[in-house]
Amino acid sequence: MNRRNAIKLLTASSGSILAHARFAPALVPSTAKTSKADADESPASPENQMAFQWLPLGQVKPAGWIREQMLRDLNQGFAGHLGELCHEASSDIFTTHRNNAGSSNQANIDNNPWWNGETEGNWRNGQIMMAYLSEDRESMLKVDQYVDHILSSQGQDGYLGVFAPDIRFSRPGELWTQACLMRGLLAYSDLTGKKEILASVRRAIDLTIAAYGPRDTQIPFDSTISGQGLSHDLMISDVTERLFELTADPRYRDFTVDLYEKLSRYTPGADTSLHSLLDPEASFLNHGANTYEAIRVPLWLQFATGRRDLKRASTNALARMSRYTELSGSGISGEDIKNLKPDPSTTEYEYCGTKEMQFTLQSALQKSGDASLGDKIEKLWFNAAQGSRLPDGTAVSYLTSDNRLHCDGMSPDGLQPEIRNKFSPTHTDVAVCCNPNATQVASLYVRGMWMRHSQRGLVALLYGPCRVSTVVEGVPVQIVERTNYPFDHEVEFEIQAERELNFPLYLRNPAWSEATRVQCHGAAIRRQGSYWIVQKSWQKNEQVRLTFAPVVRSVRAVNGEVALQYGPLLFAQPIEARRVPLKGYSLPGFEDAYYKPVEGNLHPLSLLSSLESQSYGFALRSGTSNANPLRPFDAPVVTLAGSMKRQPDGLTVPITLVPLGNAPTLRRVTFPSLA
Repeated sequence: MNRRNAIKLLTASSGSILAHARFAPALVPSTAKTSKADADESPASPENQMAFQWLPLGQVKPAGWIREQMLRDLNQGFAGHLGELCHEASSDIFTTHRNNAGSSNQANIDNNPWWNGETEGNWRNGQIMMAYLSEDRESMLKVDQYVDHILSSQGQDGYLGVFAPDIRFSRPGELWTQACLMRGLLAYSDLTGKKEILASVRRAIDLTIAAYGPRDTQIPFDSTISGQGLSHDLMISDVTERLFELTADPRYRDFTVDLYEKLSRYTPGADTSLHSLLDPEASFLNHGANTYEAIRVPLWLQFATGRRDLKRASTNALARMSRYTELSGSGISGEDIKNLKPDPSTTEYEYCGTKEMQFTLQSALQKSGDASLGDKIEKLWFNAAQGSRLPDGTAVSYLTSDNRLHCDGMSPDGLQPEIRNKFSPTHTDVAVCCNPNATQVASLYVRGMWMRHSQRGLVALLYGPCRVSTVVEGVPVQIVERTNYPFDHEVEFEIQAERELNFPLYLRNPAWSEATRVQCHGAAIRRQGSYWIVQKSWQKNEQVRLTFAPVVRSVRAVNGEVALQYGPLLFAQPIEARRVPLKGYSLPGFEDAYYKPVEGNLHPLSLLSSLESQSYGFALRSGTSNANPLRPFDAPVVTLAGSMKRQPDGLTVPITLVPLGNAPTLRRVTFPSLA
């Protein structure tokens, strides 16, 4: 069994990420022992109130380059074709080919009976969201047909899952594969307004709760390597959290509390068990994707229950996760975290970890209102996520390092074989997990762009071209956000209220913009913490202009080297690469490939330390003549121009750096700073 297989089967973690960060709580020293007072629910208070509320998926839709990327991924990339590229995504494990005692749906690299459920469920979730958010009619028809097909298999008892009646509710992966499928069905319910889909999910989850909830014995999770972690099965919490939001039925909360406590007792040494998170000296060691995803569980339960132990655990988890975050925004996850420092040249991040960290950060932002989380989300999506995929959406790299000098089946140091270091539309020789997760990141970003303030009004949290169609206090409101952010830093909002309505508009101010300007005729504008508040009686054709003021600034890595950042974009030196095809597919336009540096073109460079106070001499410039604002990662729309010292001859040479996403195959992001 290879390393990925062992970890995928046997590891995960659970945890929490953030207390109500508007109050910026400090780390609270604590023992691992939970007192009765800690576990007691505290009365409702502003600290226990979530800062924002999600808008139903589909009330924010992408525009501009974000929509264009989604459309391209659906029509040209693997996002629209994964089922044609690999059996794992099209094995029909939720309907006609469920596992039973005599026959397992295990045609995957590890012969695992539930992996295909993860692949199919995660891919279809991404496809559903992208199709309806981008309004691609052909893709919408495909997902309509898929949902009809899935629901046709739902039994009279409500079951939706990968196991036949003779073995269901008795095998590992039951809850995890249900989560992968039902996240997509809940998204579809939001996007289409079909309440019968929500009813079908509730029937299925109610059956699962009835099967597992009363048990005193351990639920059958994959967790057989002592200390390695907990199971993906915990992430049924993504479904129960959403159902609790929609219905306020306490059974969904209570089942998740019980599930988390059972897992924490069963593997107390796991990264994000309650025991570990209450220990401020503990480290993250386990599989990164599991650790980052499971943080969402106590994060939600902290607010749902008011428990002080979960609040302390959440605060510790956020601080701990930051220790493992790479300059590009993703977290060490290749595959294990191992308490490594996020070195841009030696540590790697898995695309699954990138997606899970993004999802968790957005959940934390929704609950806490901490604006700094918006900075982290933007950095991750614009840099790590874009820098791990080909711009046309035909392949992603399973593992990625910020400084990638070769991508050729070897570890970053070139000493060990590492088959995850290649670009592929499937990665079937490892696990078809990163590619399905990669189809979700754009839609998750769009979902988090706007939210409803818990007190009153709307909040712009993540920036980019989009359209908002929602209701505020019973009045239909439309907002068009026009911008080419993050490649320029002016954002124009056109606001249309069906009838005059006074409400506040909150605009997140990124930490890197110290001289932001906000303009709106006739509005009262004020700054409160990291938000601008624009208050007025909105009517039709109202305009708000937001102008950020980024500067080229340096960011120091743990290895002592320096990267340059402008706004939310991290910049890199692209390295000329030679493509080495490995494997073709029956569907034209897709292949597995290595990328090797062209010999003689890579010279070590260093920043000029004498220019440190002057952004090392680098300044923003326009991109190449063939740059297309709708496809900004094909050719750079903006660049940084300056000079570096070339080693070993010591000559100062002109250098052009490009956004990280414009150098997805080979690049150098950090450089030494020398005299």
